[in-house]
Amino acid sequence: MLAWRRALQFAPDSSFEDSWFESFEKSMFGRENSIDLNQEIDRPADSYDFISLSLVMEFVREDRRAFDELLRIGSDALILHLTFTSGLADSESFHRDEAKGRYGTYHGYGWDFEEWFGAAERSLSTLVLEMPDPLTGDATYPFCFFFRRRNDAEAWAATWEAAPHASIKAFNPVD
Repeated sequence: MLAWRRALQFAPDSSFEDSWFESFEKSMFGRENSIDLNQEIDRPADSYDFISLSLVMEFVREDRRAFDELLRIGSDALILHLTFTSGLADSESFHRDEAKGRYGTYHGYGWDFEEWFGAAERSLSTLVLEMPDPLTGDATYPFCFFFRRRNDAEAWAATWEAAPHASIKAFNPVD
């Protein structure tokens, strides 16, 4: 499912290996090839089939505009992977104009993240998995996926249903 995909990864994340993809580009904040999500992304439409952002969106002032840009550079077969520092808090998401807190975040995401990013209105299927974080071993860490193609979402969900170290917490396929 990944071998033919062109991938873009924001921030280091050992959950994915570059050898799994046809092509793999990394963007790390403040380093060479840093892509600033607070601006228009300097990539043409249809550049990537898989985009991963681990613990990034909380630090992006205009997260919904950035989400739009990620969808713009994604193909019609896009799988978008997001993880959140909040670990999908049981409370509703919060959003603020000023960065606050120990790490300077603008957002804290809860289980209403699908509504915040307009998944259903954009015909994006979503899947939330819980599995151990590769760095901390925390078994309650949520991995959130948005799919442009329902059949990709269903295939991904079926694959993870059989995985002994993961559990599906939410699956919302849309047509």
